[in-house]
Amino acid sequence: MGWKDIAKIGRDWAEAKKTELLTTDNRTREQARAAQEDADRAAQREAGTSLLEGVLPPAWAQRVTDARPENRAAREETARQREAAERRQRLQATAGAPVSLEVSGDEQGTLVAELPVTGEERPAEPPYDDGPAPLAWLVVRVETPDPVPLGTTALGELSLAVPGHTGPGRYDLVDLMRRGEAGEIEPWEPFDLYLCPADEVDDRTWYADLSGDAGPAWIEVGDGVVTFDLPMQSAVNAVRVTGSVRWA
Repeated sequence: MGWKDIAKIGRDWAEAKKTELLTTDNRTREQARAAQEDADRAAQREAGTSLLEGVLPPAWAQRVTDARPENRAAREETARQREAAERRQRLQATAGAPVSLEVSGDEQGTLVAELPVTGEERPAEPPYDDGPAPLAWLVVRVETPDPVPLGTTALGELSLAVPGHTGPGRYDLVDLMRRGEAGEIEPWEPFDLYLCPADEVDDRTWYADLSGDAGPAWIEVGDGVVTFDLPMQSAVNAVRVTGSVRWA
């Protein structure tokens, strides 16, 4: 922010003051007073920052400049764009594999396509106390460079995770969650069980509902393929997602 921006703050304050004096509407008057207070605070912050930038040694003054909200926001946006570009390059280099999905409930849609898929088998870590032994995991992810239409919604990323993975078989996730809560196995959270309809997680992202109230939830591991039936809940609505993903 420079002197032109300071001048704009002054104009905003003057306009708000004029509105306060001329309006006959009480609500408009209160809004104008609030706008004046915002302009006062912005002017005070800018005056203090500009003073420091003018009197501090160059290295310290640069730190003050870097800490300006608009400069922090610009750096964050640059980092976001860099991460998006790196993600796109990574997905373009990832081999496509058959993916079949069906979404029902508050959203409806089907998808059959070849998309970038990765699979990771995470061995159990050594025990670190007298509690239940750490779990091994299988995590399979479907990612798209851009969200793919899926009926009334879209597919940006699908993550499937199998706690206590020991090889092929059907894993009852509701029972595994119950056993974790009871201390029979290591407690775990379904953070890697989600369907994101956008290019980043937001309040529309569905996570597996393993309470048992929404019905069964399972993943079956076969020879290089996983099939699944998962009730999922977001902050917006609920769906059931079924399908299969080949990952190896």
